[in-house]
Amino acid sequence: MTINEEEVIAASDRTVSVFIGAGNQPQDNYIHIGGMDSNSYRLTWLDRYLVTGDRIKVEIYETNIISPLEKRIPSDRNELKVKYYNLKKELEEKGLI
Repeated sequence: MTINEEEVIAASDRTVSVFIGAGNQPQDNYIHIGGMDSNSYRLTWLDRYLVTGDRIKVEIYETNIISPLEKRIPSDRNELKVKYYNLKKELEEKGLI
């Protein structure tokens, strides 16, 4: 991926995602390049706001070169389970599920 002239190469043994947000407010305009690896770590290569005139180019290709990560955060499965069961209970109480 290239933003203006800056190249970001993201790769994972599980998944890579590119999120681009665009809206009416400056804080709504952002790009996030991230993913998850097979050890359930959340990966971030890029997370920043966009400004008018930014040029984004996305290409998919095989490579052995990867840009350095900004963040690598372990997922807490127990925390996710607690959130899931709390949300499930709330939705059941409201009759939504």
